[in-house]
Formats: sequence, structure tokens, C-alpha cells
Amino acid sequence: MTHLTLPARCTLKPELRSTLRRALFAALLGTTTLSALAQTPADDARRTADRARIGALEAEGKALRAEAEARFATAEAACYERFLVNRCIDQARKERLETIQRARAVEAEARRLTLAERQRTAEALLAEGARPTAVGSMQSPEAPTALPQLPALQPTPPSPDARIAPSPESERIRAERETRSEEAAADAVRRRAAADAERDAARQRATEEASRRAQQAERDRDRYEERQRRYEEEQAQKKK
Repeated sequence: MTHLTLPARCTLKPELRSTLRRALFAALLGTTTLSALAQTPADDARRTADRARIGALEAEGKALRAEAEARFATAEAACYERFLVNRCIDQARKERLETIQRARAVEAEARRLTLAERQRTAEALLAEGARPTAVGSMQSPEAPTALPQLPALQPTPPSPDARIAPSPESERIRAERETRSEEAAADAVRRRAAADAERDAARQRATEEASRRAQQAERDRDRYEERQRRYEEEQAQKKK
């Protein structure tokens, strides 16, 4: 605390000394408040940038997961047309897992930034709650005027039906999580349906191709047998 020091020859009345001391405390308090307010725009800018970064990371993770599922569905359907089907599918699953691991790393970074933002918000709220105490400690050390004694109020017991209303921020986060969960479930259903349809189409094409090849082989065999029969007849005619 800053104390006012006066020369020994200077004598002030008690009222003037008290007024001067209050003015010094008010100036010191105003300087502290202005410095605290000067930090607010920078904090807001950083918070906005962090939220934008979190949104971009979440969107990137979701896009990577969708890309992994789409590529796997296409690769799996194409594997049924190849000779080594199981080996082809294993390779497609490996590539899908690599893409999902990239998505997990991006999502982990988004969660880290979210946790850091929540921690900063909590620290700011704690600092805001502690500010009146700090301001009170800077008041004039003179004894305050005694206030009339009021009767003590009895604490009201909490109602058994009382409920703590959730904050708007928690409601927003909960709604966003539910929306993302619903969208992810719908995307999974659509991807599964598309993969099933592509797989069925690939199997149908493979069945038709196998049938076509079998028919072609049967026709080739008939032609070979016909040529063999004619050759034998010609040889028999020559021997006569």
C-alpha cells in the first residue's frame, strides 16, 4: 500500500488528509481497472481464434473419417473383382485405419484446445470473483462508520424440488454434441447402405462375368469337339 509522506513542517487538517488519501486510493484503483480492461480485447481475440481453430479441426476430423469410409467402401467393392480378394480387402482396411488415425490426431488437438479454453474461462471467472476482495483491501485504512445492527436473517432451507438450471453455454455444447452424434449416425447409415449396394452390385457383376465365362468355355468346347469329329471323319474317309 502506498502511504503519503509529508514534510515535517507541513501540517494538514484531518479532514484534508482523509480526502487526499481517498483521492490517491481512487487514482490507484482506476489505474488497476484500466490495465485490466486493456487486456480484455486481446483475450477476446485469442478466444475467437481458438474457437475458429477448434471448429476447423473438428470439421477436418469429420472429413477424414468420411473420406476413410468412402474410400474403403469403394476399394472393398473393387476387391471382389480381383483374384486375391482377402488380401485386397486387408489392404483397404489398413489404408482406412491410417486415415482414421489421422482423424483421431486432429480430433485430439481440437479437444486439447477446447480444454485449454475452458480452463482459461474458469480462471477468468475466478479472477472476476476475486476482484471485489482486492478492491476492498485497497480501501482507506480508516475505520468505517458503524452501520446500524440489523437482525440476523434465518437461512431459507432449500426446496426439495429445486433444480440447478444449466448455463446457456452448457446447453449449447450439449445441443452441438447431440447434433454431431445424430449427423454421425446418419452418415454411418448412409455409408453402410452405399457400401452394401456397391458390394451387391460387385457380386452381381462377378456372378454375371463367371456365367459368361462358363458359357464361353462351353461354346469353345463344343467347337473343339466338332472339329475333332470332322477330323476323325476325314481320316476315316481317306483310309477307305
